[in-house]
Amino acid sequence: MRAALLPEGWRFSLVSRASELKEHSKSCRRIILPAGTESDNRLRSIRERLLRQIPWALREQVSSRWLSYISKEARRRLQHHLPIAAEFCLTHGFIFLVGEVWADRVRGRWRIHRPDGPAVVCRDRELYFWRGWQVSKDTVMKRPTTDRILAESNQTEREVLLQRMGVENFMREAELKPVDTFRDTTLLKVDTTAKQGRWRNGQWVETFLSLAFLKVVCPSTQKTYFLRVSPDSETAKEALQSTLPDYTRDWERDLVAET
Repeated sequence: MRAALLPEGWRFSLVSRASELKEHSKSCRRIILPAGTESDNRLRSIRERLLRQIPWALREQVSSRWLSYISKEARRRLQHHLPIAAEFCLTHGFIFLVGEVWADRVRGRWRIHRPDGPAVVCRDRELYFWRGWQVSKDTVMKRPTTDRILAESNQTEREVLLQRMGVENFMREAELKPVDTFRDTTLLKVDTTAKQGRWRNGQWVETFLSLAFLKVVCPSTQKTYFLRVSPDSETAKEALQSTLPDYTRDWERDLVAET
């Protein structure tokens, strides 16, 4: 990174701790950089798009804005070593926070992700991500269990735990109760410890948030599948209908025709 920036003539410092960057922000006269001439007219690299997903608490400024103040050749050389965050002050010039970022690619889109450790690493800070969602260390590193999923109050953490465990494994261990059936489908629900409130019959009522799944059977292979549906679904027919949002005709007739 130093070799790429030295020919540009800018004063700059590299730091590897988030606390050092914060100290610069507090003690120096920081300037919010305006957008440069090429800021909106150039393609963003994979690394740039990834860095935009890092929480504002760590980067504070638009991380890619400073890139419009250096030459195209320097930008090209820097792409594999772009800093996590950047600040500009009148005393030190640019201050860059360097670190490592892990990611994966799904359907042509890159997202911050690491299944076996922190996805964003500085010397004094580690951030854990699962498929683009920032979560706690325990959610990524500890083995997910049914009891923990049901006890988790944070929706994002609960979803990640459920993805890691797998719906079928969760269904097998959680002992979900059948609520309603419709033909070969069964609506199953289980309560979590999280609560949700809503107006009902003119008063505010708090109830436990449920996880709901629809058990369906493939008519061709007779294999059983579990579909995640809204916990607000009261009947199996309503839950089945919610899985066909694009049908505007007689959904029941279309479903029979396709299966």
